[in-house]
Amino acid sequence: MDKPIPAFYCCYLLRSKNRKSYYIGSTPSPARRLGQHNGDSKGGAKRTSMQGKRPWEMTCIVTGFPSRFAALQFEWAWQNTHMTRHVDRDIRDARTEDLQKGKKKKGASPNKRRKRPPMSLEARLKNMHHLLGVKSFDRWPLHVRYFAADVFAQWEKHTAKMNPSLRKSITVRLTPAELPPVTTEFDNLVSKTPAIIRAIEVAYEDCKAHVEKSRALLDEGRINSCSVCKGKLDVSTSLYLVCPLETCQTVSHMTCLSAKFLAEEGGTDALLPIEGTCPRCRSPIKWNTLVKELSLRLRGEQELEAMFKPKRRKKANGVSEAEVDPQDLGDDDELEDDWMQEVNDEDGS
Repeated sequence: MDKPIPAFYCCYLLRSKNRKSYYIGSTPSPARRLGQHNGDSKGGAKRTSMQGKRPWEMTCIVTGFPSRFAALQFEWAWQNTHMTRHVDRDIRDARTEDLQKGKKKKGASPNKRRKRPPMSLEARLKNMHHLLGVKSFDRWPLHVRYFAADVFAQWEKHTAKMNPSLRKSITVRLTPAELPPVTTEFDNLVSKTPAIIRAIEVAYEDCKAHVEKSRALLDEGRINSCSVCKGKLDVSTSLYLVCPLETCQTVSHMTCLSAKFLAEEGGTDALLPIEGTCPRCRSPIKWNTLVKELSLRLRGEQELEAMFKPKRRKKANGVSEAEVDPQDLGDDDELEDDWMQEVNDEDGS
């Protein structure tokens, strides 16, 4: 890993406003990506480019992926829950039979590549719920955010009785997105991106205060002992984590704090924790928050330079020469159906 944990990455579910059609994708910038799917800018998947299916609305996003590759893994599994290796085979077969509603063909070869079963909105929501709980993803700091109230209602209806239920650390919330009113025929063809989606923070701004605090502690030489083991902490050789709370100066060895957090979770054989409490201020802390700051400190030289670069004065039109819209950062890849198969072939699996 030669890059820091991404500032933001999500998987999303699109719904056509004109046809009964859906699309699952991933992106570091939901607003920019939605604009691409709707033809507002260049890019976007071929499968969403048909004018008859536009405009598309972003119904929900799953956030908290620790890397671009992690988001791609979840995206492919969400698209292909009937054949992904992240789900046990017997469970895959049960899910497929449920989706096909008893129309499973007899005598089918077990080695033959499974065809994708019908993918209704209900099926996609149930598959997402199931994937959020499988072992491959159950330690990731994932959260679900809905923008379409009717889709959220479908989620609650179809997943309320599903077992197992989601772990408590996953939040599911509804923040309805209002589309701008259609005033011209052109607006019917090309959707405007809702303000609530444009407002999603996709840069590292939420990490800035944490990074500044870590720098100050290091520069002032105030880091000398681990808050957990009380042993010496050599900042030149040790991986250390800093409490994000502004008034707390707690610093810990990464291994010490990980062990403490895992002990608090109790009875887990996991290698990394999900969350825990600060040894000194007792504030609840997400493990991902601590590790993201560490990854920026160790591998985010370019990101930190951009974060702390002084902003130039704005011109008369109100736009600064140095300003860059965070929604324009990052790359999106269209994930083909055979993506996972190609990875397996390369690995010799």
